[in-house]
Amino acid sequence: MVNDSAGPAQKAISFAALLRDFREARSLTQQELATAAKVSVDAVSALERGRRTRPQPHTVRALATALQLRDADRMALLSALGRAGDVALEMPSRKLTPRTPSPPSVEVVGRDDEVAEIVAALGTAPGRLVTLTGPGGVGKTTVALVAADAMAAERPGAVYFADLTDVTESDDALATVAHAVACAADTWTGLAEHLAGMSALLVLDNLERVTACGPHLTELLTASPDTVILATSRVPLRLRREREVRIAPLGPSAAERFFGERLAAAGAPLMGRGDDGAVALLCRQADGLPLAIELLAAAAARLGPRALLERIDALTELPVAGPQDLPVRQRSMAATVEWSCRMLGPSAQRLLPRLAMVPGSFSLDTVDAIAAPDAADAVDAVGAFAELIEHFLVTRADDTGPVTRYRLLEPVRRHAVETLEPADREHVRRGVARWALRTGREHGARIRGRGDMTAVEQVETDRHVLRLGFDHLVDTGQYDAAAELLWSVWLPLWMTGHTHEAHAWTNRLHEDDLSEHARARWLVARAGSHRVAADLFTTAERAMHLAERTDDASLAVEAAIFASAAALRLEDLDGSQTLLARAAVLMKKRLDVERDVWAAVHVPIGHGDGALLRGDRAAAARHWRAAADTARRLGSDFSVPAVLAECAQAARREGRLDDAAVMLAAAAELSPRQDERPRTQLAGVAAAVAADLGDVASAQWWEGVVGLGSVLGSDRLGVWLWEFVWCVGAVSGWGCAGSSVRTGVVWSLSGGGFSGVWGSGSGLSGRSCLRAGLRRPGGSPPYDGCSRCVCRERADWSRPAGPESCPAPCGGWMTGLGRQWQLVRVAGRRGGGGVGPAGRAGRLR
Repeated sequence: MVNDSAGPAQKAISFAALLRDFREARSLTQQELATAAKVSVDAVSALERGRRTRPQPHTVRALATALQLRDADRMALLSALGRAGDVALEMPSRKLTPRTPSPPSVEVVGRDDEVAEIVAALGTAPGRLVTLTGPGGVGKTTVALVAADAMAAERPGAVYFADLTDVTESDDALATVAHAVACAADTWTGLAEHLAGMSALLVLDNLERVTACGPHLTELLTASPDTVILATSRVPLRLRREREVRIAPLGPSAAERFFGERLAAAGAPLMGRGDDGAVALLCRQADGLPLAIELLAAAAARLGPRALLERIDALTELPVAGPQDLPVRQRSMAATVEWSCRMLGPSAQRLLPRLAMVPGSFSLDTVDAIAAPDAADAVDAVGAFAELIEHFLVTRADDTGPVTRYRLLEPVRRHAVETLEPADREHVRRGVARWALRTGREHGARIRGRGDMTAVEQVETDRHVLRLGFDHLVDTGQYDAAAELLWSVWLPLWMTGHTHEAHAWTNRLHEDDLSEHARARWLVARAGSHRVAADLFTTAERAMHLAERTDDASLAVEAAIFASAAALRLEDLDGSQTLLARAAVLMKKRLDVERDVWAAVHVPIGHGDGALLRGDRAAAARHWRAAADTARRLGSDFSVPAVLAECAQAARREGRLDDAAVMLAAAAELSPRQDERPRTQLAGVAAAVAADLGDVASAQWWEGVVGLGSVLGSDRLGVWLWEFVWCVGAVSGWGCAGSSVRTGVVWSLSGGGFSGVWGSGSGLSGRSCLRAGLRRPGGSPPYDGCSRCVCRERADWSRPAGPESCPAPCGGWMTGLGRQWQLVRVAGRRGGGGVGPAGRAGRLR
């Protein structure tokens, strides 16, 4: 027997030894003793090993009863615990006070929908168990308290609150819950008997460390069917009776409101004009987590939002301590993340900081590259990754692409990456580099060989991960491999508007470090990212010669196409045609066209660009249609409209706004009906062209068109963009002299070429034409009335366009008949003389 003055370690050892001796003397296994005492095997094991030194009194009594100890042995066992044993010797006789939930200590913002869902779920059936899950710091406890308050107002019965934050054993969870309901029961059955006949709501907070008590909760609800349980946990309990409600981070608007409320509560002065943007970016850094927002707001109250934002990336921890009335684990995001990580298995603990190396979102293939470079580890990697998802340390990204993507919440990522060991950091970089090189080759082959636009999207989505792999190849001196990766992905980067990023990649390599073939690849990528035509031409021509010398016909064709484009920008039309002819010869003699769709499509596109610069828009149309026909004939989904959109961007940057508008209109007619992506891209470029013309209202309207998405049909967009062509031409000079339109041309691809000529002397100025065609009140179509009717009456554009939809007395109209349409313009009552049937603008067939 040990007296009460013995130290804690000695007490624990003595109790552990006595318990083990008593069990072995009765030839009981730990499992048999646990079953007889109605405790867990883990609890018996922890007590016998001395890992658990403060068992609950009811656990000690249950073990003594299960061992059938004589009074002397019982006294010896209990006395080994000192005062804890003294408590166990007697049943509680004092009156227990139930614990009810307290209201949230801060204003609750943006949680009305979640609270309504929880209240509805709890009220659907008796014996319901609802578990609120979500990442640490998302506000599960706060939402639970608000929901409990709402439930208390709607249903009779008591509401009890049990905080299980520090509980790690199922038996201890019983004692905590029993105490919360003012019950002296020391078994789950006794607790159920106490609750029987009561209409009670149990709020069990922070169950994630004692999910093993889940089956006991099911038994409790079965025995007391009028009771409902609202639990919070970072992981679900995995019970069939359970209804899981996931608490998501706050949306941008709610996050900013909550930030402002916390800022005001901290006594901060009113925000200045520039603070709103800083607050929005800080909320984005917090990823909408209320705890992270509250901690950032406390720091911003001292430093100011803008000053904090400027330094946030350099801070390993915030300069202001978190609220002292929060639990220690929630006074910093680092403590919150560490709390979550303690509940992970070893594999998941190793994987989390490795994933934190990857900025942005990533696919499951990337996870394999980081965590399981060897196939033997793949199963373990998937299991660890699933565990991170279950603990909400990894979440599904918002991407809607064909491949499921994941990401770490930003506060989690920022902390986890700081815990990464140097050896693990190199392991991640090597794995990502291998993945990037393999993925780049696959995507490059799919894009050039089949015109696979899905691969283009995947490169755009993964570009931050690809850049991480590229940087490692450069940093470790694998220059040729880096050049191969650069060449594989620069084309999709160019096609998706990331030319600056591609150029930044090329700047990391130096041609003296490269082999001749790698240098040719590097030069092609560099040519594609050049903005200065002379530099583009020189670089592309060098790449072409190097590619021919290394017998890479595909690379030589690619370089010739870019050299031709540069020659066009230098107004060397003959030189451009010569280079395209050279590319065509190489394709015919050296390439399997079916395996190089990109080159086969871009040669006619280049011819079309040259025709457009020569003023032969009908020839341009024929070449562009030929490119689209080639893609279709080869079974490729290569997007000629997307290429024309990029060409339009290039023309816009060079000031050729009329050519840019023509390319956009042609691209709209070539856009597949089932694919909305090219259409939104075209509308975005049109907005930029309108802005370049100085018409802000029109630019804003086109931005609104971008937002139409799938609602925007290719026919409707084509009509609008052909209107746009005429208006841009009127303002930028062709077809316009002085203040009135002299001549103009409008084209359609639908009938085999461009045709139709505008009459002269309309009396409609170029600027008013632009506004009539683009500026529209109340979201009306891009013409105020019919076509560009000068009476400015608005047609009902919700119906098919036609004479019956135009209320204007002048009789002007636009008719949309599928891919074949007719445009008639009447000058009306404004300007020098109307244009009757003989003077109509022209038919577009």
